[in-house]
Amino acid sequence: MPVSEKLPIFLLAVLLLNWLSISTAKKNSMSFSSFDSTKFTNLNDAEVPKDALQITPDSVNSNSHLTNKFGRVMFSKPFRLWEGDIIASFSTSFLINIFRVNKSTPGEGLVFVIAPDLQIPTGSYGQWLGLTNSTTDGNSSNQFIAVELDTFKEDFDPNDNHIGLNINSVVSDMTYNLSLIGVQLAPEKPANYTIWVDYNGTTTMMDVYIAQQGMPKPNTSVIQRSINLKEIIAQDSYFGFSASTGNTYQLNCVLSWNLTVEILPRKNMLKLMLAIGIPIIVTVTGVLMVVCYYMYKKKIRDDPRFLVTLRSLPHTPREFRFKDLKKATNNFDEKNKLGQGGFGVVYKGVLAKENMEVAVKKFSRGNIKGKDDFLSELIIINRLRHKNLVRLVGWCHKNEMLLLVYNYLPNGSLDKHLFRGVEPLNWARRYKIITGIASALHYLHDEYD
Repeated sequence: MPVSEKLPIFLLAVLLLNWLSISTAKKNSMSFSSFDSTKFTNLNDAEVPKDALQITPDSVNSNSHLTNKFGRVMFSKPFRLWEGDIIASFSTSFLINIFRVNKSTPGEGLVFVIAPDLQIPTGSYGQWLGLTNSTTDGNSSNQFIAVELDTFKEDFDPNDNHIGLNINSVVSDMTYNLSLIGVQLAPEKPANYTIWVDYNGTTTMMDVYIAQQGMPKPNTSVIQRSINLKEIIAQDSYFGFSASTGNTYQLNCVLSWNLTVEILPRKNMLKLMLAIGIPIIVTVTGVLMVVCYYMYKKKIRDDPRFLVTLRSLPHTPREFRFKDLKKATNNFDEKNKLGQGGFGVVYKGVLAKENMEVAVKKFSRGNIKGKDDFLSELIIINRLRHKNLVRLVGWCHKNEMLLLVYNYLPNGSLDKHLFRGVEPLNWARRYKIITGIASALHYLHDEYD
């Protein structure tokens, strides 16, 4: 089929597929280098000045004491993170500063969190990181996922300078010692760090990266974990930050924040897309296949050069007339069927004029991929010479139909004697059969050029 004839249908199919993919691949992106307090909800001890998110009190902006504090700052609008079996992808990056006041011992930690609501548990200071408390920790009803930046070693922590992945608990499912890559979350000399969190809704893989401000995103993540969000978080969830201090304290500050979340189609829209898109694509594909088939069929039938080329090949076996083979097999009568395989059906035939019994293999149309395949198969089979391989007598090609004619073996197929014979074959006979088959296979694999 010429390219000019295929192109309109092909383009239509591509456009339809693109329409479906675009409809489900829209994204909601936001970027904050300064913060509008009307877009955020600050809870408990958190504050939202214009230049940063203060997740726990800032000694400059607050006269309150810094110990045993906890807070959250959440973007005020939720995102739909799963619909049916589809899970949204998202990516976020944020710049943080964890400051040690007067070079004191830091504590406890700063957290990026996805939570089900705009609330914070009471008494979640100290080790609870503004996420849970002694009553709620570990409950599946918490429905949160968090990436913690921990600066104080509790009994359940590996050290006082690690990044962790938390699910419904302050006890991390996975941690990484940041000292291994030269990162100190709360150094004596202040430093800012960029954290990236990427989640792929298709693969359910979450990756977390960290680097000092100004450095590019690393090639290798420090946390990588497969997480099915649908099994953990609420369908509509909020993104934001949480932090706490204990007997020791630090200033927990988010200086900038970027967030991109895939927009999922609502259930009714998804059904509509599938109801409209799939039938259209199936119809277009069907039309394309029909057009290609008839164009190919026309091209084969109207190309006499193919038969001229075939007949001029050296050592080409005999060409039979289709009407002779049709008559020999009684119009390919089922009563004359000898067997059937993946490539076609074999019929017994009798050529009346020659009083010759033959086996006619009628190939399935779907297995004739083109003229080159036909030529190659015919030439190769015709050149095979082995006592245990059936000889090819001739061929016929008519209106895209391929027929190969072989010598007829009156004793039938091997399975007939092995499994349905009147008398079971003795071991000596079976051994002879096995060696004969092996000889033929050896010829095909190693001796035939």
